[in-house]
Amino acid sequence: MNAPLPPASTLPDAAGATPVMAQFFETKARQPDALVFFRMGDFYELFFEDAEKASAALGITLTARGNHGGQPIPMCGVPVHAAEAYLAKLIRAGFKVAVCEQMEDPAEAKKRGSKSVVRRDVVRVVTPGTLTEDGLLDARGANRLAALAVRAGAAAVAAVELSTGEVECWAVARDSLASALAALGPSEILVPDRLFADEGLNAALRAAGGVVQPMPSALSEPAAAEARLKRLYGVETLDGFGTLTGAEISALGLIAAHLETTQAGKLPALTAPRRAGEADVMAIDPATRASLEIEKSLSGSRDGALLGAIDRTITAPGARLLAARLARPLLDPDAIGVRLDAIAWFLEHRSQRQRLREALRGLGDMARALSRLALGRGGPRDLGCLRDGLSVGGQIAALFADAAGPLEPAPPPEILTAAAALDSARHPRLAEFRRLLDEGLGTDLPLQARDGGFVAAGVRPELDQARALRDDSRRVILALEQRLAAESGVALKVRHNAVLGYFVETTAKAAEPLMTAPLNATFIHRQTLANQIRFTTVELAELDARIAQAAERALAIELATFEAWREVARETAAEIQAATEAAARPAD
Repeated sequence: MNAPLPPASTLPDAAGATPVMAQFFETKARQPDALVFFRMGDFYELFFEDAEKASAALGITLTARGNHGGQPIPMCGVPVHAAEAYLAKLIRAGFKVAVCEQMEDPAEAKKRGSKSVVRRDVVRVVTPGTLTEDGLLDARGANRLAALAVRAGAAAVAAVELSTGEVECWAVARDSLASALAALGPSEILVPDRLFADEGLNAALRAAGGVVQPMPSALSEPAAAEARLKRLYGVETLDGFGTLTGAEISALGLIAAHLETTQAGKLPALTAPRRAGEADVMAIDPATRASLEIEKSLSGSRDGALLGAIDRTITAPGARLLAARLARPLLDPDAIGVRLDAIAWFLEHRSQRQRLREALRGLGDMARALSRLALGRGGPRDLGCLRDGLSVGGQIAALFADAAGPLEPAPPPEILTAAAALDSARHPRLAEFRRLLDEGLGTDLPLQARDGGFVAAGVRPELDQARALRDDSRRVILALEQRLAAESGVALKVRHNAVLGYFVETTAKAAEPLMTAPLNATFIHRQTLANQIRFTTVELAELDARIAQAAERALAIELATFEAWREVARETAAEIQAATEAAARPAD
Protein backbone atom coordinates (compact mmCIF):
# COMPACT_ATOMS: atom_id res chain seq x y z
CA MET A 1 0.00 0.00 0.00
CA ASN A 2 2.50 2.61 -1.12
CA ALA A 3 0.31 4.72 -3.38
CA PRO A 4 -1.78 7.76 -2.54
CA LEU A 5 -5.31 7.14 -1.31
CA PRO A 6 -8.01 6.65 -3.97
CA PRO A 7 -9.35 9.82 -5.60
CA ALA A 8 -12.53 11.49 -4.40
CA SER A 9 -15.90 10.37 -5.71
CA THR A 10 -17.75 12.26 -8.41
CA LEU A 11 -21.28 12.82 -7.13
CA PRO A 12 -24.36 13.89 -9.07
CA ASP A 13 -25.83 17.31 -8.42
CA ALA A 14 -27.58 17.50 -5.03
CA ALA A 15 -30.52 19.53 -6.41
CA GLY A 16 -33.86 17.88 -5.74
CA ALA A 17 -32.52 15.49 -3.12
CA THR A 18 -34.74 14.22 -0.32
CA PRO A 19 -33.92 15.58 3.17
CA VAL A 20 -31.95 12.45 4.12
CA MET A 21 -30.03 12.36 0.85
CA ALA A 22 -29.36 16.11 1.14
CA GLN A 23 -27.77 15.32 4.50
CA PHE A 24 -25.62 12.66 2.83
CA PHE A 25 -24.54 15.08 0.07
CA GLU A 26 -23.54 17.65 2.69
CA THR A 27 -21.48 15.04 4.58
CA LYS A 28 -19.83 13.80 1.40
CA ALA A 29 -18.93 17.36 0.38
CA ARG A 30 -16.96 17.66 3.64
CA GLN A 31 -15.23 14.29 3.13
CA PRO A 32 -14.85 13.97 -0.64
CA ASP A 33 -11.91 11.53 -0.54
CA ALA A 34 -13.48 9.12 1.98
CA LEU A 35 -16.17 6.48 1.81
CA VAL A 36 -19.03 7.70 4.00
CA PHE A 37 -20.51 5.20 6.46
CA PHE A 38 -23.91 6.89 6.82
CA ARG A 39 -25.74 5.60 9.91
CA MET A 40 -29.36 4.67 9.32
CA GLY A 41 -30.75 2.68 12.23
CA ASP A 42 -28.87 -0.59 12.63
CA PHE A 43 -26.85 -0.20 9.42
CA TYR A 44 -24.14 1.98 7.95
CA GLU A 45 -25.29 2.70 4.40
CA LEU A 46 -23.11 3.77 1.47
CA PHE A 47 -24.47 5.51 -1.64
CA PHE A 48 -23.53 6.26 -5.26
CA GLU A 49 -19.83 5.66 -6.05
CA ASP A 50 -19.06 4.91 -2.41
CA ALA A 51 -21.47 1.99 -2.60
CA GLU A 52 -20.00 0.73 -5.87
CA LYS A 53 -16.44 0.84 -4.51
CA ALA A 54 -17.35 -0.70 -1.16
CA SER A 55 -19.46 -3.50 -2.62
CA ALA A 56 -16.58 -4.49 -4.90
CA ALA A 57 -13.99 -4.31 -2.10
CA LEU A 58 -16.14 -6.12 0.47
CA GLY A 59 -17.87 -8.61 -1.79
CA ILE A 60 -21.36 -7.51 -0.68
CA THR A 61 -24.47 -6.99 -2.76
CA LEU A 62 -25.00 -3.65 -4.48
CA THR A 63 -28.67 -2.65 -4.37
CA ALA A 64 -30.60 0.58 -5.00
CA ARG A 65 -32.61 3.00 -2.86
CA GLY A 66 -35.17 5.31 -4.42
CA ASN A 67 -34.21 7.67 -7.22
CA HIS A 68 -32.19 10.82 -7.64
CA GLY A 69 -32.09 12.81 -10.85
CA GLY A 70 -34.28 10.21 -12.49
CA GLN A 71 -31.80 7.39 -11.77
CA PRO A 72 -31.79 4.67 -9.06
CA ILE A 73 -29.37 5.43 -6.19
CA PRO A 74 -26.71 2.69 -5.86
CA MET A 75 -26.55 1.52 -2.25
CA CYS A 76 -24.98 -1.10 -0.03
CA GLY A 77 -24.78 -1.41 3.73
CA VAL A 78 -23.09 -3.18 6.61
CA PRO A 79 -24.59 -3.95 10.06
CA VAL A 80 -23.40 -1.62 12.81
CA HIS A 81 -22.58 -4.53 15.12
CA ALA A 82 -20.23 -6.04 12.50
CA ALA A 83 -18.82 -2.78 11.12
CA GLU A 84 -15.33 -3.30 12.52
CA ALA A 85 -14.64 -6.30 10.30
CA TYR A 86 -15.76 -4.42 7.19
CA LEU A 87 -13.72 -1.38 8.21
CA ALA A 88 -10.63 -3.56 8.46
CA LYS A 89 -11.10 -4.81 4.89
CA LEU A 90 -11.61 -1.32 3.50
CA ILE A 91 -8.59 0.10 5.31
CA ARG A 92 -6.40 -2.76 4.09
CA ALA A 93 -7.66 -1.99 0.57
CA GLY A 94 -6.36 1.59 0.95
CA PHE A 95 -9.62 3.47 1.56
CA LYS A 96 -10.44 6.19 4.08
CA VAL A 97 -13.80 5.84 5.81
CA ALA A 98 -15.77 8.73 7.33
CA VAL A 99 -18.12 7.43 10.03
CA CYS A 100 -21.29 9.58 10.07
CA GLU A 101 -23.30 8.75 13.19
CA GLN A 102 -26.84 9.55 14.31
CA MET A 103 -26.35 12.25 16.94
CA GLU A 104 -29.84 11.96 18.45
CA ASP A 105 -32.59 9.46 19.04
CA PRO A 106 -35.13 9.33 16.18
CA ALA A 107 -37.85 10.01 18.77
CA GLU A 108 -36.20 13.36 19.52
CA ALA A 109 -36.20 14.25 15.83
CA LYS A 110 -39.94 13.52 15.58
CA LYS A 111 -40.62 16.09 18.29
CA ARG A 112 -39.53 18.75 15.79
CA GLY A 113 -42.08 17.49 13.26
CA SER A 114 -43.00 14.28 11.48
CA LYS A 115 -40.71 15.08 8.54
CA SER A 116 -37.70 16.14 10.61
CA VAL A 117 -34.42 14.36 9.82
CA VAL A 118 -32.27 12.82 12.53
CA ARG A 119 -29.17 14.92 13.14
CA ARG A 120 -26.01 13.21 11.89
CA ASP A 121 -22.36 14.18 11.94
CA VAL A 122 -18.95 12.72 11.20
CA VAL A 123 -17.45 11.44 14.45
CA ARG A 124 -14.17 10.19 12.98
CA VAL A 125 -12.37 9.48 9.73
CA VAL A 126 -10.67 6.09 9.75
CA THR A 127 -7.34 5.91 7.93
CA PRO A 128 -4.56 3.29 8.07
CA GLY A 129 -2.46 5.34 10.47
CA THR A 130 -5.23 6.32 12.90
CA LEU A 131 -6.60 2.95 13.99
CA THR A 132 -7.17 2.34 17.70
CA GLU A 133 -9.49 -0.68 17.91
CA ASP A 134 -7.94 -3.99 18.92
CA GLY A 135 -9.81 -5.75 16.12
CA LEU A 136 -8.13 -3.52 13.52
CA LEU A 137 -4.59 -3.70 14.93
CA ASP A 138 -1.80 -6.20 15.33
CA ALA A 139 -1.43 -6.39 19.12
CA ARG A 140 2.32 -7.07 18.87
CA GLY A 141 3.06 -4.64 16.06
CA ALA A 142 3.14 -0.84 15.89
CA ASN A 143 0.76 1.12 13.67
CA ARG A 144 2.47 4.43 12.98
CA LEU A 145 1.30 7.54 11.20
CA ALA A 146 4.38 9.30 9.82
CA ALA A 147 4.89 12.72 8.30
CA LEU A 148 7.86 14.25 6.56
CA ALA A 149 8.80 17.80 5.80
CA VAL A 150 11.62 19.67 4.09
CA ARG A 151 12.40 23.27 5.05
CA ALA A 152 15.31 25.24 3.60
CA GLY A 153 17.02 22.04 2.51
CA ALA A 154 16.72 20.40 5.97
CA ALA A 155 14.46 17.37 6.36
CA ALA A 156 12.60 15.85 9.30
CA VAL A 157 10.39 12.86 10.03
CA ALA A 158 7.72 12.73 12.72
CA ALA A 159 5.57 9.79 13.76
CA VAL A 160 2.69 9.08 16.10
CA GLU A 161 1.38 5.72 17.25
CA LEU A 162 -2.17 6.92 17.91
CA SER A 163 -3.18 3.67 19.59
CA THR A 164 -0.60 4.28 22.34
CA GLY A 165 -0.07 8.05 22.18
CA GLU A 166 3.66 7.72 21.46
CA VAL A 167 5.15 10.64 19.46
CA GLU A 168 8.68 10.98 18.10
CA CYS A 169 10.52 13.17 15.64
CA TRP A 170 14.02 13.65 14.36
CA ALA A 171 15.90 15.80 11.92
CA VAL A 172 17.62 13.84 9.15
CA ALA A 173 19.65 14.54 6.06
CA ARG A 174 17.49 14.63 2.97
CA ASP A 175 19.22 11.57 1.53
CA SER A 176 18.50 9.67 4.79
CA LEU A 177 14.72 9.93 4.55
CA ALA A 178 14.44 6.46 3.02
CA SER A 179 16.34 4.87 5.93
CA ALA A 180 14.32 6.79 8.53
CA LEU A 181 10.98 5.81 7.00
CA ALA A 182 12.03 2.18 6.57
CA ALA A 183 12.95 1.98 10.26
CA LEU A 184 9.49 3.23 11.21
CA GLY A 185 7.52 0.99 8.86
CA PRO A 186 4.55 3.42 8.88
CA SER A 187 1.04 2.43 7.84
CA GLU A 188 0.37 5.92 6.49
CA ILE A 189 2.68 8.76 5.45
CA LEU A 190 1.67 12.42 5.26
CA VAL A 191 3.53 14.31 2.55
CA PRO A 192 3.20 17.98 1.48
CA ASP A 193 1.98 17.87 -2.10
CA ARG A 194 4.80 20.11 -3.37
CA LEU A 195 7.33 17.38 -2.53
CA PHE A 196 5.96 14.87 -5.03
CA ALA A 197 8.03 16.55 -7.73
CA ASP A 198 11.15 15.15 -6.03
CA GLU A 199 11.94 11.79 -7.65
CA GLY A 200 14.34 10.82 -4.87
CA LEU A 201 11.62 11.35 -2.29
CA ASN A 202 9.14 9.33 -4.34
CA ALA A 203 11.60 6.45 -4.36
CA ALA A 204 11.90 6.68 -0.55
CA LEU A 205 8.13 6.61 -0.20
CA ARG A 206 7.85 3.55 -2.43
CA ALA A 207 10.47 1.75 -0.37
CA ALA A 208 8.80 2.65 2.94
CA GLY A 209 5.45 1.06 2.13
CA GLY A 210 2.25 2.32 3.68
CA VAL A 211 -0.46 4.52 2.21
CA VAL A 212 0.80 7.93 1.09
CA GLN A 213 -1.55 10.78 1.97
CA PRO A 214 -0.88 14.03 0.08
CA MET A 215 -1.40 17.11 2.26
CA PRO A 216 -1.75 20.77 1.22
CA SER A 217 1.69 22.33 1.49
CA ALA A 218 0.20 25.26 3.40
CA LEU A 219 -0.37 22.93 6.36
CA SER A 220 3.37 22.43 6.72
CA GLU A 221 4.20 26.13 6.86
CA PRO A 222 6.02 26.65 10.21
CA ALA A 223 3.64 29.28 11.65
CA ALA A 224 0.50 27.28 10.90
CA ALA A 225 2.15 24.03 11.97
CA GLU A 226 3.28 25.53 15.27
CA ALA A 227 -0.23 26.84 16.02
CA ARG A 228 -1.76 23.42 15.39
CA LEU A 229 0.87 21.72 17.51
CA LYS A 230 0.19 24.06 20.44
CA ARG A 231 -3.54 23.40 20.06
CA LEU A 232 -2.99 19.64 19.96
CA TYR A 233 -1.01 19.65 23.21
CA GLY A 234 -2.88 22.49 24.86
CA VAL A 235 0.26 24.54 25.49
CA GLU A 236 1.19 28.18 25.02
CA THR A 237 4.75 27.49 23.88
CA LEU A 238 6.76 24.61 22.46
CA ASP A 239 9.78 25.36 24.64
CA GLY A 240 9.08 22.32 26.82
CA PHE A 241 9.71 20.06 23.81
CA GLY A 242 13.29 21.24 23.30
CA THR A 243 14.70 23.18 20.38
CA LEU A 244 12.66 21.84 17.47
CA THR A 245 13.90 22.63 13.98
CA GLY A 246 11.60 24.23 11.45
CA ALA A 247 11.35 20.97 9.55
CA GLU A 248 10.45 19.05 12.73
CA ILE A 249 7.71 21.55 13.56
CA SER A 250 6.39 21.26 10.01
CA ALA A 251 6.28 17.45 10.18
CA LEU A 252 4.61 17.47 13.60
CA GLY A 253 2.19 20.13 12.35
CA LEU A 254 1.10 17.86 9.49
CA ILE A 255 0.29 15.15 12.03
CA ALA A 256 -1.63 17.66 14.17
CA ALA A 257 -3.65 18.76 11.13
CA HIS A 258 -4.44 15.18 10.16
CA LEU A 259 -5.55 14.29 13.70
CA GLU A 260 -7.77 17.38 13.90
CA THR A 261 -9.56 16.22 10.76
CA THR A 262 -9.76 12.49 11.39
CA GLN A 263 -10.62 12.62 15.10
CA ALA A 264 -13.39 15.22 14.67
CA GLY A 265 -12.00 17.51 17.33
CA LYS A 266 -11.31 14.85 19.98
CA LEU A 267 -7.87 15.28 21.54
CA PRO A 268 -5.79 12.12 21.90
CA ALA A 269 -3.58 11.52 24.93
CA LEU A 270 -0.13 12.04 23.42
CA THR A 271 3.32 11.95 24.96
CA ALA A 272 5.67 14.88 24.41
CA PRO A 273 7.60 14.39 21.15
CA ARG A 274 10.64 12.24 21.81
CA ARG A 275 13.49 13.61 19.72
CA ALA A 276 16.35 11.62 18.26
CA GLY A 277 19.30 12.54 16.11
CA GLU A 278 20.84 10.68 13.21
CA ALA A 279 23.84 9.87 15.40
CA ASP A 280 21.70 8.09 18.04
CA VAL A 281 20.62 5.06 16.01
CA MET A 282 22.06 3.09 13.13
CA ALA A 283 20.79 4.10 9.70
CA ILE A 284 19.91 1.03 7.63
CA ASP A 285 18.83 1.60 4.05
CA PRO A 286 15.67 -0.21 2.88
CA ALA A 287 17.47 -2.74 0.68
CA THR A 288 19.89 -3.74 3.44
CA ARG A 289 17.06 -3.89 5.98
CA ALA A 290 15.07 -6.21 3.75
CA SER A 291 18.04 -8.51 3.10
CA LEU A 292 18.86 -8.70 6.82
CA GLU A 293 15.27 -9.85 7.52
CA ILE A 294 15.21 -8.01 10.85
CA GLU A 295 11.45 -7.73 11.36
CA LYS A 296 10.10 -9.62 8.38
CA SER A 297 11.48 -12.36 6.18
CA LEU A 298 11.74 -11.85 2.44
CA SER A 299 8.31 -13.47 2.15
CA GLY A 300 6.85 -10.72 4.36
CA SER A 301 6.24 -12.96 7.36
CA ARG A 302 7.55 -12.55 10.91
CA ASP A 303 8.40 -16.26 10.89
CA GLY A 304 11.97 -16.70 9.74
CA ALA A 305 12.95 -13.13 10.60
CA LEU A 306 15.27 -12.13 13.44
CA LEU A 307 12.37 -10.72 15.45
CA GLY A 308 10.39 -13.94 15.16
CA ALA A 309 13.39 -15.96 16.29
CA ILE A 310 14.16 -14.00 19.47
CA ASP A 311 10.78 -12.61 20.57
CA ARG A 312 9.90 -14.25 23.89
CA THR A 313 8.03 -11.29 25.31
CA ILE A 314 4.96 -11.79 27.47
CA THR A 315 3.10 -8.55 26.78
CA ALA A 316 2.06 -6.80 23.59
CA PRO A 317 3.75 -3.51 24.62
CA GLY A 318 6.96 -5.45 25.30
CA ALA A 319 6.76 -7.04 21.86
CA ARG A 320 6.30 -3.66 20.20
CA LEU A 321 9.22 -2.17 22.11
CA LEU A 322 11.48 -5.07 21.19
CA ALA A 323 10.57 -4.63 17.51
CA ALA A 324 11.28 -0.89 17.72
CA ARG A 325 14.67 -1.46 19.32
CA LEU A 326 15.65 -4.05 16.73
CA ALA A 327 14.55 -1.73 13.91
CA ARG A 328 16.70 1.13 15.21
CA PRO A 329 19.85 -0.23 16.90
CA LEU A 330 21.62 2.16 19.28
CA LEU A 331 25.02 3.61 18.48
CA ASP A 332 25.83 5.18 21.88
CA PRO A 333 28.00 2.71 23.89
CA ASP A 334 26.78 4.12 27.21
CA ALA A 335 23.10 3.67 26.25
CA ILE A 336 23.85 0.15 25.01
CA GLY A 337 25.61 -0.58 28.32
CA VAL A 338 22.53 0.48 30.33
CA ARG A 339 20.38 -2.05 28.46
CA LEU A 340 22.99 -4.80 28.76
CA ASP A 341 23.29 -4.23 32.51
CA ALA A 342 19.56 -4.84 32.93
CA ILE A 343 19.70 -7.98 30.77
CA ALA A 344 22.71 -9.31 32.69
CA TRP A 345 20.95 -8.80 36.03
CA PHE A 346 17.92 -10.80 34.90
CA LEU A 347 20.17 -13.55 33.54
CA GLU A 348 21.84 -13.82 36.94
CA HIS A 349 18.56 -13.73 38.90
CA ARG A 350 16.50 -16.48 37.34
CA SER A 351 13.89 -16.75 40.10
CA GLN A 352 13.25 -13.00 39.99
CA ARG A 353 12.94 -13.17 36.23
CA GLN A 354 10.42 -16.00 36.45
CA ARG A 355 8.32 -14.15 39.04
CA LEU A 356 8.37 -11.08 36.83
CA ARG A 357 7.22 -13.04 33.79
CA GLU A 358 4.36 -14.56 35.79
CA ALA A 359 3.26 -11.12 36.97
CA LEU A 360 3.42 -9.73 33.44
CA ARG A 361 0.86 -12.31 32.27
CA GLY A 362 -1.81 -10.28 34.05
CA LEU A 363 -0.79 -7.02 32.42
CA GLY A 364 -3.08 -5.81 29.63
CA ASP A 365 -2.31 -3.27 26.94
CA MET A 366 -2.81 -0.16 29.07
CA ALA A 367 -1.45 2.22 26.44
CA ARG A 368 -4.02 1.27 23.83
CA ALA A 369 -6.83 1.18 26.42
CA LEU A 370 -5.92 4.72 27.51
CA SER A 371 -5.82 5.96 23.92
CA ARG A 372 -9.30 4.62 23.18
CA LEU A 373 -10.65 6.22 26.35
CA ALA A 374 -9.07 9.58 25.50
CA LEU A 375 -10.63 9.53 22.04
CA GLY A 376 -14.08 8.61 23.34
CA ARG A 377 -14.01 5.10 21.83
CA GLY A 378 -13.19 3.13 24.94
CA GLY A 379 -15.50 1.18 27.17
CA PRO A 380 -15.64 -0.29 30.67
CA ARG A 381 -13.22 -3.05 29.71
CA ASP A 382 -10.60 -0.42 28.90
CA LEU A 383 -11.04 1.01 32.39
CA GLY A 384 -10.77 -2.54 33.69
CA CYS A 385 -7.54 -2.96 31.75
CA LEU A 386 -6.12 0.13 33.46
CA ARG A 387 -7.31 -1.03 36.88
CA ASP A 388 -5.82 -4.51 36.48
CA GLY A 389 -2.65 -3.15 34.89
CA LEU A 390 -2.01 -0.75 37.75
CA SER A 391 -2.59 -3.58 40.22
CA VAL A 392 -0.06 -5.77 38.42
CA GLY A 393 2.29 -2.78 38.27
CA GLY A 394 2.18 -2.60 42.05
CA GLN A 395 3.02 -6.30 42.26
CA ILE A 396 5.96 -5.86 39.89
CA ALA A 397 7.27 -2.88 41.86
CA ALA A 398 7.08 -4.98 45.04
CA LEU A 399 9.28 -7.64 43.43
CA PHE A 400 12.17 -5.19 43.38
CA ALA A 401 11.46 -3.36 46.64
CA ASP A 402 13.62 -5.78 48.60
CA ALA A 403 15.73 -7.17 45.75
CA ALA A 404 18.91 -5.77 47.28
CA GLY A 405 20.38 -7.16 50.51
CA PRO A 406 23.56 -7.03 52.59
CA LEU A 407 25.26 -9.44 50.20
CA GLU A 408 23.22 -8.66 47.12
CA PRO A 409 23.78 -5.52 45.01
CA ALA A 410 20.78 -3.48 43.99
CA PRO A 411 19.30 -4.03 40.52
CA PRO A 412 20.68 -1.65 37.88
CA PRO A 413 19.07 1.80 37.43
CA GLU A 414 17.14 0.78 34.30
CA ILE A 415 15.18 -1.76 36.35
CA LEU A 416 14.74 0.41 39.45
CA THR A 417 13.51 3.35 37.37
CA ALA A 418 10.93 1.15 35.66
CA ALA A 419 9.79 -0.31 39.01
CA ALA A 420 9.37 3.19 40.46
CA ALA A 421 7.19 4.28 37.52
CA LEU A 422 4.99 1.21 38.06
CA ASP A 423 4.52 1.81 41.78
CA SER A 424 1.29 3.78 41.97
CA ALA A 425 1.90 4.42 45.68
CA ARG A 426 4.70 6.81 44.64
CA HIS A 427 2.42 8.82 42.36
CA PRO A 428 -0.55 10.41 44.18
CA ARG A 429 -2.73 10.94 41.09
CA LEU A 430 -2.08 7.40 39.90
CA ALA A 431 -2.85 6.00 43.36
CA GLU A 432 -6.12 7.95 43.51
CA PHE A 433 -7.13 6.76 40.04
CA ARG A 434 -6.37 3.16 40.95
CA ARG A 435 -8.42 3.49 44.16
CA LEU A 436 -11.31 4.98 42.18
CA LEU A 437 -11.37 2.02 39.80
CA ASP A 438 -10.77 -0.62 42.48
CA GLU A 439 -13.77 0.61 44.44
CA GLY A 440 -16.01 1.65 41.57
CA LEU A 441 -15.69 -0.91 38.78
CA GLY A 442 -17.61 -4.16 38.93
CA THR A 443 -16.21 -7.56 37.97
CA ASP A 444 -18.28 -8.44 34.88
CA LEU A 445 -17.53 -5.57 32.51
CA PRO A 446 -19.41 -5.06 29.22
CA LEU A 447 -17.70 -4.00 26.02
CA GLN A 448 -19.74 -0.80 25.65
CA ALA A 449 -20.70 1.66 28.38
CA ARG A 450 -24.24 1.83 26.98
CA ASP A 451 -24.74 -1.83 28.01
CA GLY A 452 -24.55 -0.78 31.68
CA GLY A 453 -23.93 -2.96 34.71
CA PHE A 454 -20.27 -2.02 35.19
CA VAL A 455 -20.50 0.26 38.25
CA ALA A 456 -20.15 -1.73 41.47
CA ALA A 457 -22.97 -1.74 44.00
CA GLY A 458 -22.60 0.73 46.85
CA VAL A 459 -20.64 3.31 44.85
CA ARG A 460 -23.55 5.54 43.83
CA PRO A 461 -26.58 5.34 46.18
CA GLU A 462 -28.87 6.88 43.58
CA LEU A 463 -27.78 4.20 41.11
CA ASP A 464 -28.51 1.45 43.62
CA GLN A 465 -31.99 2.90 44.13
CA ALA A 466 -32.64 3.06 40.39
CA ARG A 467 -31.45 -0.51 39.95
CA ALA A 468 -33.63 -1.66 42.83
CA LEU A 469 -36.66 -0.07 41.21
CA ARG A 470 -35.73 -1.47 37.83
CA ASP A 471 -34.98 -5.00 39.01
CA ASP A 472 -37.23 -5.35 42.06
CA SER A 473 -40.26 -3.24 41.17
CA ARG A 474 -42.69 -6.03 42.05
CA ARG A 475 -41.15 -6.41 45.51
CA VAL A 476 -41.23 -2.64 46.06
CA ILE A 477 -44.88 -2.42 44.99
CA LEU A 478 -45.86 -5.36 47.20
CA ALA A 479 -44.19 -3.71 50.20
CA LEU A 480 -46.11 -0.48 49.54
CA GLU A 481 -49.36 -2.41 49.10
CA GLN A 482 -48.93 -4.11 52.47
CA ARG A 483 -48.11 -0.82 54.19
CA LEU A 484 -51.11 1.02 52.67
CA ALA A 485 -53.44 -1.81 53.69
CA ALA A 486 -52.06 -1.83 57.24
CA GLU A 487 -52.26 1.96 57.65
CA SER A 488 -55.78 2.23 56.22
CA GLY A 489 -57.25 -1.00 57.59
CA VAL A 490 -58.78 -1.64 54.14
CA ALA A 491 -58.25 -4.77 52.03
CA LEU A 492 -56.74 -3.34 48.84
CA LYS A 493 -54.47 -4.28 45.96
CA VAL A 494 -51.98 -2.28 43.92
CA ARG A 495 -52.46 -3.08 40.24
CA HIS A 496 -51.20 -1.80 36.89
CA ASN A 497 -52.51 -1.16 33.41
CA ALA A 498 -51.23 0.70 30.40
CA VAL A 499 -53.69 3.60 30.80
CA LEU A 500 -53.50 4.40 34.52
CA GLY A 501 -50.13 2.96 35.36
CA TYR A 502 -50.04 1.78 39.00
CA PHE A 503 -53.23 2.30 41.06
CA VAL A 504 -54.87 1.15 44.29
CA GLU A 505 -57.99 -0.98 43.79
CA THR A 506 -60.62 -2.15 46.26
CA THR A 507 -64.34 -3.02 46.29
CA ALA A 508 -66.96 -0.30 46.30
CA LYS A 509 -68.02 -1.16 49.85
CA ALA A 510 -64.46 -1.32 51.21
CA ALA A 511 -63.64 1.98 49.50
CA GLU A 512 -65.96 4.08 51.67
CA PRO A 513 -63.34 4.82 54.38
CA LEU A 514 -60.85 5.83 51.70
CA MET A 515 -63.23 8.47 50.37
CA THR A 516 -63.82 10.17 53.71
CA ALA A 517 -61.57 12.03 56.11
CA PRO A 518 -58.88 11.49 57.13
CA LEU A 519 -57.93 8.80 54.54
CA ASN A 520 -59.18 10.81 51.59
CA ALA A 521 -56.21 13.10 52.14
CA THR A 522 -53.95 10.15 51.24
CA PHE A 523 -56.08 8.22 48.74
CA ILE A 524 -56.97 10.21 45.62
CA HIS A 525 -59.94 8.93 43.61
CA ARG A 526 -59.07 7.94 40.00
CA GLN A 527 -61.84 5.76 38.58
CA THR A 528 -65.14 4.11 39.56
CA LEU A 529 -66.16 0.80 37.95
CA ALA A 530 -69.19 -1.40 38.55
CA ASN A 531 -67.63 -3.35 41.41
CA GLN A 532 -64.28 -1.63 42.06
CA ILE A 533 -63.02 1.82 42.83
CA ARG A 534 -59.52 2.88 41.96
CA PHE A 535 -57.29 5.37 43.76
CA THR A 536 -53.78 6.65 43.69
CA THR A 537 -51.57 8.26 46.29
CA VAL A 538 -48.84 10.85 45.93
CA GLU A 539 -46.28 8.23 46.93
CA LEU A 540 -47.66 5.67 44.44
CA ALA A 541 -47.72 8.22 41.62
CA GLU A 542 -44.13 9.19 42.33
CA LEU A 543 -43.14 5.53 42.55
CA ASP A 544 -44.91 4.82 39.26
CA ALA A 545 -42.92 7.56 37.54
CA ARG A 546 -39.66 6.40 39.12
CA ILE A 547 -40.23 2.79 38.04
CA ALA A 548 -41.00 3.90 34.49
CA GLN A 549 -37.81 5.92 34.41
CA ALA A 550 -35.65 3.60 36.52
CA ALA A 551 -33.93 1.75 33.67
CA GLU A 552 -33.19 4.97 31.80
CA ARG A 553 -32.03 6.66 34.98
CA ALA A 554 -29.78 3.75 35.97
CA LEU A 555 -28.11 3.79 32.56
CA ALA A 556 -27.79 7.59 32.59
CA ILE A 557 -26.06 7.47 35.99
CA GLU A 558 -23.68 4.77 34.78
CA LEU A 559 -22.86 6.69 31.61
CA ALA A 560 -22.19 9.85 33.62
CA THR A 561 -19.97 7.85 35.98
CA PHE A 562 -18.10 6.36 33.05
CA GLU A 563 -17.50 9.81 31.56
CA ALA A 564 -16.20 11.06 34.91
CA TRP A 565 -13.78 8.13 35.16
CA ARG A 566 -12.73 8.59 31.54
CA GLU A 567 -11.90 12.21 32.24
CA VAL A 568 -9.80 11.21 35.25
CA ALA A 569 -7.95 8.75 32.98
CA ARG A 570 -7.22 11.63 30.58
CA GLU A 571 -5.96 13.80 33.42
CA THR A 572 -3.72 10.96 34.64
CA ALA A 573 -2.54 10.07 31.13
CA ALA A 574 1.11 11.08 31.65
CA GLU A 575 1.49 8.84 34.71
CA ILE A 576 -0.34 5.93 33.04
CA GLN A 577 1.83 6.25 29.92
CA ALA A 578 4.98 6.28 32.06
CA ALA A 579 3.81 3.12 33.85
CA THR A 580 2.99 1.44 30.54
CA GLU A 581 6.38 2.27 29.07
CA ALA A 582 8.08 1.05 32.26
CA ALA A 583 6.21 -2.27 32.11
CA ALA A 584 7.34 -2.79 28.50
CA ARG A 585 11.03 -2.19 29.27
CA PRO A 586 11.75 -5.19 31.51
CA ALA A 587 9.33 -7.24 29.41
CA ASP A 588 11.59 -7.18 26.37
